Amino acid sequence: MGLEDARHPPEGAVLWPAAGTRVFTTRRLELPAPLDEVGAYFWSVTWRREERSPFRQEVLSHPLTHLTVEAAEGGVLHGLAVPAALVHGLVTRVFSVDLPVAGRVAGVAFRPGGLAALLGRGVHDLTDAVVPAGEVLPGVTGLAGSVLAEEDDAARRDVLAVHLEGLLAPRLREVREDPGYRTVREAVRLMRVREHVALGPVAQRLHVSGRTLQRLFTHYVGASPLWVLRRHRLQDAVAALDAGGGEDLAELAASLGFADHAHLTRAFTAVVGVPPSRYRAGER
Repeated sequence: MGLEDARHPPEGAVLWPAAGTRVFTTRRLELPAPLDEVGAYFWSVTWRREERSPFRQEVLSHPLTHLTVEAAEGGVLHGLAVPAALVHGLVTRVFSVDLPVAGRVAGVAFRPGGLAALLGRGVHDLTDAVVPAGEVLPGVTGLAGSVLAEEDDAARRDVLAVHLEGLLAPRLREVREDPGYRTVREAVRLMRVREHVALGPVAQRLHVSGRTLQRLFTHYVGASPLWVLRRHRLQDAVAALDAGGGEDLAELAASLGFADHAHLTRAFTAVVGVPPSRYRAGER
């Protein structure tokens, strides 16, 4: 993969907070044009904990793929050696990672279908996978070291943006004129609206068949359109429960397009790991 430089970041690179501090910080920044054609945003996470035992972080993620640069005390994340540049495919269940005592991640979240449009190939093989970026993206030698050498998130964002813009430049016209990618982006925009609880109305709005949506989402997103729709509605369910709502789970299920309380419970439990009633009570 050619990450020799990344494995030994330049002197002075800030990988994580100094010992004796306790922080868990996140940040999100916009991406410049034309990278925003395929990228949604830049994000970063930095942590240091007082406890020496590993900590499991779990997130109900959105249907996105990511290019990340990661470093951690102990030199391993996701079972891979770090510092390194990694590509995360779409996660169909809860994203779970055992965090060491300290670390840093900076990354670019691609729009649904954005990585496929950038590469000109499907991304179904990346679903539920974390792989060295060199297996997916060309020219990543030294990328992790270059990103980690910067002292602030804006500069780290700019390093990642320059690399991705170099890949995008020769394909920019194809990406902008790609009808499949445009259809997927518009479909996902509609699916984010809570009132959309079935695929039929989404397909009708886009003047395509359900079979066409299935083919496009498998290629561009790495999951079925029904899975993406259901993930957004599960996100809505979690948000409602976190906000103290959902006292009537049957009513919540109906509002999110589930056939009944039992249907919501099965779908919620399969992904989150506990039924909504226990999640609402504080069990995680």
